[in-house]
Amino acid sequence: MKTTFKKSVLAFLTCVLALAFALTGCSGGKDPKANFVGSWKLSGGTTEGEELTDEYMDMFEEWGISCILVLDEDGTGSLDLFSEVSDLKWEAKDATTASITVDKETTDVKLEDGKLVLEDGEDKLIFSKSDKDLSGTVKKDHEAAEKEEEVEEAVEDGDVQSVEISPAVTVADDDLCTITITEKFQDDWGDIGFVVNITNKSDKDLNLLRPHRQDKRQRHHEGSLVLGPPDARHQRHRRVHLLEGHA
Repeated sequence: MKTTFKKSVLAFLTCVLALAFALTGCSGGKDPKANFVGSWKLSGGTTEGEELTDEYMDMFEEWGISCILVLDEDGTGSLDLFSEVSDLKWEAKDATTASITVDKETTDVKLEDGKLVLEDGEDKLIFSKSDKDLSGTVKKDHEAAEKEEEVEEAVEDGDVQSVEISPAVTVADDDLCTITITEKFQDDWGDIGFVVNITNKSDKDLNLLRPHRQDKRQRHHEGSLVLGPPDARHQRHRRVHLLEGHA
């Protein structure tokens, strides 16, 4: 009797354990993709040896410069890096690593302490997950970039009504550079803009940020450019087209 009872208990426990293992196998655990899906916003890192401090983050926020990584559940997404938007494809390799492909170039991002870390050589960008869906911001930046391209093409093709500003208005002049406004124009859509000449007076490259803004005074500025020193290898002057616009 005791032997029969023990056998029955063992048989029952064996069935319970087998069922538990079967259920675990069927569930397969948490899909690693879920760790990455969502909107991620730049929160720190280093670039060209410069640490991206909280001050930089506040400055980007004030200027309306976006640094956003959006990873959708279907394996697509967007990289809005300093308001320059690129489409991407991605896949989760495991619970802490995903591969991202932008313009046919693939790189890995690591999930460390709840943040996404993207490394490229000595550069390191750290993204924190946003509680909000930032796809709308990315869409606005993409539309603004397309508008800027249209304006640049219109200016190059002469499809604008322009008025020369003479004498040119100097808005900045120091040891690094001279910035003057030389022309005002209106395009076919009624947007008002200015042509700005920038002269690099130093012996080094200058990083010029033209932040995207959305307010009553300025519709947007263009992204950014690097202006080289005045030597045989670089352009000394650069024309920059700024849209003034209206709300």
